[in-house]
Amino acid sequence: MVAHNKPDFKSKWAMVVTVNDLNESKRADLKEFGGWFIDTLRLEGAFIGHYFNYEESPVAIVETVPNNLESCTNAYQKIHKEHPQVVLIVHILPQTQSHEYDWMKVLASRYGFIRQGILYENCANRFQNVDTDQNSIFRNMCQWIYRSGTAIVRNEGNSCGILHGKEPKPTFEKVLFNSEDIKEAVFKVLHNEEDPRSADLDNIVKVSGYPEMLNAFGVAQLLAPYRVNGVTLVGSQSAVVTLENKFHVYQAVQELDGKTIDRNHKLEVTSDVISVPAVPIQSPKFKDSHSHIANLMGKLKVSN
Repeated sequence: MVAHNKPDFKSKWAMVVTVNDLNESKRADLKEFGGWFIDTLRLEGAFIGHYFNYEESPVAIVETVPNNLESCTNAYQKIHKEHPQVVLIVHILPQTQSHEYDWMKVLASRYGFIRQGILYENCANRFQNVDTDQNSIFRNMCQWIYRSGTAIVRNEGNSCGILHGKEPKPTFEKVLFNSEDIKEAVFKVLHNEEDPRSADLDNIVKVSGYPEMLNAFGVAQLLAPYRVNGVTLVGSQSAVVTLENKFHVYQAVQELDGKTIDRNHKLEVTSDVISVPAVPIQSPKFKDSHSHIANLMGKLKVSN
């Protein structure tokens, strides 16, 4: 098996825009604002020890009708359905004390997004008219995003459901977040198996150096396309991962150890037992068969 080159890990984000009298000029400026916002967020986060590595631009920009709950709900549903990899929603709000601010909080919680609301006025002038200095504004946002992401990853009190099956009415199972139940359900969906396969010692790799906010499933994604049979987090940035077999372990260590995730994180993938895949013996030509057999007999120390 030869693994394809994989892109560096970057979190996906999307933008919901609720702006009065939206026109092409405002749309172009908001698109430019998105890149500026993410760059500034990444820079200010690094100063306080929170390293964000988001895509430079949103995977989707969804416009909504101001003061319209259905339109706002449809926007979050659309992103949740069409872009399940999205982590952060940046919602551009029309004015202070808008209904969209309250709807944003409810909808982000419902669909499992980290949310950040920003007034359109502050987008247009890049926070120049805000009394607080820009550094403090962004560092406060970094703190909020970090805490929100940590709460989503570590919250064990929430329950969720999973649908699986090919029937017209799929099977629904209610499972507890971060429990063994959800691992079992995921294996049913991804691998069509009732239980994860048992692990041998030489199937295990130790993974570290990744961003602190990743959960078990985020760690598993870092090892794609190798099949992951289990992830056990042993620290904020360390995990023990069970792969399909020792050959995947060897290849994962060779290819992924030392891989740069972003400018602040370098992946470490190691194994206590590294088995080099056996090199097949090529069949000799007929005229060389006698010498080849004699050579093998000598190596095996076979006597008549």
